Amino acid sequence: METVEFPLSARVRRARQWLMVANAAAVVLAGAAVASVVAEASGRMPVPRAVQAGLVLATLFVLPVAWVGVRAIWALRGRAELFAAAQGHRRRRPTDRQLVDHLRDEHPLTPVWWTLAVLGGLGTLCLGFALPFALAEGAVLAGALLGSGLAASLTVLVLAVPGIRRADRQGALDRKRRSELWTLPNAVERRLTVPLLGTGDGSHAGT
Repeated sequence: METVEFPLSARVRRARQWLMVANAAAVVLAGAAVASVVAEASGRMPVPRAVQAGLVLATLFVLPVAWVGVRAIWALRGRAELFAAAQGHRRRRPTDRQLVDHLRDEHPLTPVWWTLAVLGGLGTLCLGFALPFALAEGAVLAGALLGSGLAASLTVLVLAVPGIRRADRQGALDRKRRSELWTLPNAVERRLTVPLLGTGDGSHAGT
């Protein structure tokens, strides 16, 4: 089967550009968070606690969701166009790069749901531990904020678990469709089984 680079639309290319912007923003934000912590710890430059806390929280909670979300949009758009283009490219298959970028065994939304599940679980544990202490000290405002965060974390966790299962089912359907369209070498098949957020057989623990 001949390997060709399937033409993808400007919509997919724009999504790729946004992914590159997200990569650059991730590096800058993570670097700023680390620099603020180091500067405060070494005493070289005082950093307002609000700024430091905002940078750390954004790096730990906002950045992972934003990055996997932007990547999922890019992968989903490319996946849809590759499947559609396959009808007009009989006896041809996408390049290995296009397959790995858009047609992994796992569905593009699987990393999004897993990221939300992990962050929701961490938020639930941390806020659930801190809330009783805030209430015991009579810190009403802090207790309200912690309680709101705890409710949000629980909501995210409850939504993420069925989301993981739906994405896993959709990924299985996509794998079946891919195998019906193209015959792939074993080396390429192995590359497609590697999940975005780890290594293994294409599935995450707990699915």
